Amino acid sequence: MANKVQRFIYNLSSAVPLAIVFALVWYQQYKTFHIPIIFVSIGLILIVLLYLSFSYGKQHVAPISIRTTNISPKDGWVVAYIIAYLMPFASIAFKNFDLKVSAIIALVLILILPFANSSIPNPLLFIRGYHFYSISTENGISNYILISKRSLRNSNHLKSVRRIFEYLLLDTERG
Repeated sequence: MANKVQRFIYNLSSAVPLAIVFALVWYQQYKTFHIPIIFVSIGLILIVLLYLSFSYGKQHVAPISIRTTNISPKDGWVVAYIIAYLMPFASIAFKNFDLKVSAIIALVLILILPFANSSIPNPLLFIRGYHFYSISTENGISNYILISKRSLRNSNHLKSVRRIFEYLLLDTERG
């Protein structure tokens, strides 16, 4: 899963909740289906692509041993995500909505996204029951994001991971 296309899918699919909220607000304000269907369709495509690439990574990326010095929960970001992105976005009035400006902003984000050297927790994986942790390793690298089905409280309980891509790791053990 370590290629740029998969990282692009992972990062872009984090915006699916925004697309769905946008579609709902648009429909509520304008009572038209065209724009909401486009945004929901894009969201569904991204969900399927994330599921396929994540499943591929779980099955085909070789596990590596890891020695962690620190592990801390990072699930609290969900509250921040809702407050910072979804709530204000849901209340935007779209009377002066400019599709061209929005398309340009989206295009710029899409072009920059593959080159981002950090990973963010993905809300779609959180919905599927995954937990996110920030970990530090013995070799001095910190701020890895670990995705796990387990509830981890001790850094010694993490023995091997799959490196999905830079700074994003997947726990090999099931919870």
